[in-house]
Amino acid sequence: MSHIRGLHETGGLRSLHTVGSGQQRGKLTATLSRLDHQRALLERQLAVWTEKQQVTTHRLALLDKEIEQIGNLIGEFGGPYDAAKQRKRPRAAKSRRSPGDGAAAARRSDISLEY
Repeated sequence: MSHIRGLHETGGLRSLHTVGSGQQRGKLTATLSRLDHQRALLERQLAVWTEKQQVTTHRLALLDKEIEQIGNLIGEFGGPYDAAKQRKRPRAAKSRRSPGDGAAAARRSDISLEY
């Protein structure tokens, strides 16, 4: 059995099944009021989602224009820009090692680990 977190998650059709024709007018009115409240809640959610969708669509259009402008500027300077090729990474210098370090490194690599 699933847990209902609030009135907006209750099923409208299932609630109509529980109200029989012999029930009192007050229960029918309460059910009608609850369903009307649920409809109003869903309409508000739809309005908020629609507004957020429009804002997101507008932001995406602005980003697309900006990306296109930057792409055009990069194209004016020449070929495609690759930051990884432009970067210079320092390499470990072999001159830093002393002659005795080679033997110690060889001994360290001979260690075997068993699990």
